[in-house]
Amino acid sequence: MDEIGPIELGSFPIAVYGVMFAATVAGQFLGFGIDRLAGQHAMWVPAACSVVLEAGAGARFATSRVERALTVGDWGRLSAYYSAALALFTVPLALWTAASRSPQSPLGGRDPSVLVALALGILVVWTLLRWGLLTVAAPRRT
Repeated sequence: MDEIGPIELGSFPIAVYGVMFAATVAGQFLGFGIDRLAGQHAMWVPAACSVVLEAGAGARFATSRVERALTVGDWGRLSAYYSAALALFTVPLALWTAASRSPQSPLGGRDPSVLVALALGILVVWTLLRWGLLTVAAPRRT
């Protein structure tokens, strides 16, 4: 019987994305805790914690699962695929949430195209930031 190899997405085992998502959730909780202790309600704290943890966990796990030296381009592809997967799942949720808000809410009265452009800009910045963090956090093979 033939052995089935690992399922891959963008030359990385799918498990790498699972580890990154778990680190994202853990980073969100850590960020909410830090935010709460500081008495703030800033969205950037949980977001920053999640991107740092997902990059660290993703870099270490990917390095242990891929049997070759990874390049800067590999880390960029991992970051891009991960961002695309997150967008695939979070954009419908965000649209549903925005549609359910009243027109008086902070996001309710805005032009949807402005919100989409803002979201795409944030996605690009986060992808580039994660790419850099993955590259820096990756353990070096000896």
